[in-house]
Amino acid sequence: MNRHERNFVCVLIVAALLPFLSWVLSALGVPCRSLLDDEGLRWLYSHASDSLRGFLVTFALCCVIMQGVINRCGILPLSRTFRDRRFYRLAFVYAVILIGFLLAAVLTPNSPFLSITGSVADSPLLYGLPFLGWFSFIVFCLCYGYPRCKRWTRMLTYGLRRNPLALPFAVAVSFCWQCIKYMIG
Repeated sequence: MNRHERNFVCVLIVAALLPFLSWVLSALGVPCRSLLDDEGLRWLYSHASDSLRGFLVTFALCCVIMQGVINRCGILPLSRTFRDRRFYRLAFVYAVILIGFLLAAVLTPNSPFLSITGSVADSPLLYGLPFLGWFSFIVFCLCYGYPRCKRWTRMLTYGLRRNPLALPFAVAVSFCWQCIKYMIG
């Protein structure tokens, strides 16, 4: 069993023990909510899918897909890529298009990307910017690597095949975090 498998098993054990730990702590009088009483079981079953939609799982999926696309698209090693004129042309065109879309989305009056006060601060665009950047980088790498690797599915799934425990690990950690937040709050 390698280090990744041991970490995954440890998180699964913690996730399995958390309901019992919450029950013991609440029985001992520690101010926490039990996951094994009526309210806790209702919360557990009604919020079981929240760990799948959490930020950590989305971030892990983004990182794993990005690792696969970077490895398979031919952008590495950078010493060879920076000598390629096609890289600079594609990067320039893609950056102009992306910046143009962002400016058009923000500078138009009554834009849905602005907050209620009309500013960019605390707007939906600001919250979605990291994932927009991730997505645009993935599309850029797919466009750059298309002539070399004809199948985009291989580029997109390479990281998932190399790290098969990344997503289940993120789901288990997210579940533990959700349970701890419920117990404390």
